[in-house]
Amino acid sequence: MLNSKIEKTLLSLMTLLVIGACSNSATPAPKAPASLSIEDKDSKEMKALKITLLKYTDATINNDIPTLVDFIYPKAFEVVSKEKMLTMLEETYAKGNMPTVKDVKHLSIKEIQDYNFGRYSVIVSSMTTLIKSPKPKDSAFEAYMLETLQNKLGTQGEVKFDKEHHLFTIQHQNKTMALNEGEGWKFVGFKQAKKYIDKGIFPLMLIDEIQ
Repeated sequence: MLNSKIEKTLLSLMTLLVIGACSNSATPAPKAPASLSIEDKDSKEMKALKITLLKYTDATINNDIPTLVDFIYPKAFEVVSKEKMLTMLEETYAKGNMPTVKDVKHLSIKEIQDYNFGRYSVIVSSMTTLIKSPKPKDSAFEAYMLETLQNKLGTQGEVKFDKEHHLFTIQHQNKTMALNEGEGWKFVGFKQAKKYIDKGIFPLMLIDEIQ
């Protein structure tokens, strides 16, 4: 069945990986590291944020799942435990279903500001994400996945599907919230942050930033 629990779970995971902060690759070989200009005029705190962002992005590109998860905003694990998230990502990677991310560019980083629990910034990035169809013999599922990705991205990206190679290509921009509540810089995608507000685990004073 197209709408079986397994297929819905898989599709949800794929869209989470694409629309969240960053995604991973199904190829084990290391890729070129992300580039981000660290300038002399940057404050010590901004330099620390940029260095952490580069590490987060490189972990994403090179499938370093434990490091990637370590950079996720820790309160997210109140929704899905850290252990469960690691297991889901590792199982997806083992099956060769992890997306491939390339051409990551961090377009802007907002000036770091205070909030009740620490410091925050907003990062705007662009990237291209490639996803191999998890069900290449099921054209109905591929059509459903294409429609779902297009609906999720809306006007913030473009999705193309190569039927011959069963490959989805997504060109999109993401907004990511960087938060430092005393344990170093952590990251959460805007779409996930909106969901966390409803669950009471995202700082309400930052709600205007994710509208």
